[in-house]
Amino acid sequence: MKNHIKVNGKLLQTNKRFSQLKERQKNWIVPELYKLYHNKMMERRTTRKLPPYHRDIVISTLYEQIQDRDIWIPYGEVKKYAFRKTTKIVKSFEKQYPKLSAEIEAEHENK
Repeated sequence: MKNHIKVNGKLLQTNKRFSQLKERQKNWIVPELYKLYHNKMMERRTTRKLPPYHRDIVISTLYEQIQDRDIWIPYGEVKKYAFRKTTKIVKSFEKQYPKLSAEIEAEHENK
């Protein structure tokens, strides 16, 4: 039991992996990550991956939502998962919002 702590009467595994989450938990987290990342990309008007500061804001917001739903997973594991999915998220943004992506690219070319 070296990798467990007791919090509020619950036994939590401190070294839990993303893959160890229940399927319904993963099915909630993944679209939420995509939505938050896409919203931040729209806000920043970019079709490229976000700079570290903004990426950290997205991950922190996601982690807060995860905690609100009483899902236990270490912050580092959420961050690692988000970094692995960054390229897929950016590509999905271009597919989901083709007109907006073209418009943003045109803005960047004109600068």
